[in-house]
Amino acid sequence: MTTNPHFEAARSWDHATEMLAFKPLEPKFTAGNRLQGLRIHVRDHKLRELETVDRSLEALYGAFVLSQAQRGPSKARQLALSTSYGPIGNDAQVVGHSAKTYELGPEVPPDDIDGRNPAVVTWHDGGMHYLIASNQLSIAALAKIAASLYG
Repeated sequence: MTTNPHFEAARSWDHATEMLAFKPLEPKFTAGNRLQGLRIHVRDHKLRELETVDRSLEALYGAFVLSQAQRGPSKARQLALSTSYGPIGNDAQVVGHSAKTYELGPEVPPDDIDGRNPAVVTWHDGGMHYLIASNQLSIAALAKIAASLYG
C-alpha cells in the first residue's frame, strides 16, 4: 500500500471500528480476493485532522475497493444516486436500498492517460454511503460483494 498522508492504516476491522464513528461492514464474499489493507481517511486536503464523524474507510482487495462513509441521509443519497461515477449509470437495488451501477469500460491502449472506466456499484443505507469499484470485475460480481455486506 502506498503511503498517503491523508490516510492511516488500520490493522484489522476491529481497529478500523475504533477509528471511525460507525461500524464498518465487512464483505462475506470477496470474489476470491484477499484483503490487502484498510485505510481510514483521517486528514483533509490541508492535512488537518478530521473529526471522527467525518472519517471514511477504504478496504483494498486487489481487484476491487470498498468505500464506506457516514455522510447523513441527504448527502449519502446524493453521492449514491446523483453523483456520476461513469458514462452511464443504471438504477439498481442492493438488498432493498436504492443504488446505481456503472459498467466496466472496454480495455484501453497502454498509453491511454485516462485508463479504463471501472465498474462501480454505489448505494446509500440511511446516512451511510457505500461504493465498490473495480477495473477488473463485472457489475454482477460487485453486486454480489455488496449484498454480502448484509449477511
